[in-house]
Amino acid sequence: MPVLNEKWKSRIRGMPGFPAIRFLRGLARSAKSVDEARSYLWTARMLRQPADGLFQPFPESAADRYPQIFRYIREQIGDGNQARILSFGCSTGEEILSLRGHFPRAHIVGIDINPHNIAICRARMHRDGMDGIAFSVASSAVEELSESFEAILAMAVFRHGELNRVPPPSRCDHRIRFAGFERAVEDLARCLKPRGLLAIGHAMFRFSDTRIAPRFKTVLQANRDSSPLYDRNDCLLPDEHCTTGVFQKLPASSGPGVQLTGA
Repeated sequence: MPVLNEKWKSRIRGMPGFPAIRFLRGLARSAKSVDEARSYLWTARMLRQPADGLFQPFPESAADRYPQIFRYIREQIGDGNQARILSFGCSTGEEILSLRGHFPRAHIVGIDINPHNIAICRARMHRDGMDGIAFSVASSAVEELSESFEAILAMAVFRHGELNRVPPPSRCDHRIRFAGFERAVEDLARCLKPRGLLAIGHAMFRFSDTRIAPRFKTVLQANRDSSPLYDRNDCLLPDEHCTTGVFQKLPASSGPGVQLTGA
């Protein structure tokens, strides 16, 4: 059988529905538990009927994907037992495990919209005997206290695998919307302490386009990928691609005020 070249592989990966097909194939091959199988099935259902607050439905993850980001945050906030870190969209826990390796003493909170992902996280943490880690099923950070975290990470959350086609769709609002992204990051900003760090990775929207952006300064720009980028009106930005950045929340007196929503 001839080997497909990269051009054709890219086209196939960009076909509508390919991420879902690849994902469901993974269910048959790799589900190792009832909870993991349920996680896959929940994702398949959400592809048909997206839930409020859902961005990336696919829970694919890997250990220590962002060592540069983790190291930078560690350098800035340290690893005292008073440090609190939020992993927003923690999937099945690989990011939490990686964060624990970089922050052995910090208190780490994981949030994910998929209840079966959280069940997997809790089982893994219990198996490994890890303390100082908590999980909750949620589509937003609305239940978290204001100014309660030194660092928040939303890595590969504000995107949708079905948009990663060649060529990409001219609009994204049939899958994700800028308005939902803006609401989510405003609430994450509310939860950050002044001078706290917000890491956003591989988002299909620009943090700089949000109303909350003037309350932050960019302190680190990391890798860039080939995924499409969309504007405030959910329209494709030609020749623009996703990046990963870390943004520091400025003290209230440092810039124009923006009302932060939530409790």
